[in-house]
Amino acid sequence: MSMHTAATYIRRETAISIVINMALTALFFGVVFGLVRPVPVWGPGCYVFDFLPQGFMIGLMATLVPGALAIRARRAGKVARWPVAPPLPRGLWARALVLASCGAAAGVAIAAGVLWLAGLDQLPVVWALCAKLAFAAILAALVTPLALKAVLAAA
Repeated sequence: MSMHTAATYIRRETAISIVINMALTALFFGVVFGLVRPVPVWGPGCYVFDFLPQGFMIGLMATLVPGALAIRARRAGKVARWPVAPPLPRGLWARALVLASCGAAAGVAIAAGVLWLAGLDQLPVVWALCAKLAFAAILAALVTPLALKAVLAAA
């Protein structure tokens, strides 16, 4: 059994998190908005509002799943310790809720700001999907390593 460096482990788990979150985003986008008609931007259940559950779930799952796996890997001696913990709550669930809330707030704020400034009431479905996929990738790329560093520094 070989031990992985923390940096290598974090890079690998982040890449996996990005792919999974983009796939789930595409799936849920298709279910919620379909893939044919333009996507309405404003109002409950519309595009901007949808960044709330998307951002929350990505933040939550990009913290909980990799975090639980990292705890197990660290206990089994498969991954090295991270030297310094980021300033986040120590508990996995508390950390996940903080990062999920930040993801939800950031998603809605960014989407609302950009679309309000652009003056758009609907988006072509391809643009809407591409923006959702980009948001999923960026949020997972930010949250997953931060969450993993917290776990690997504490373990």
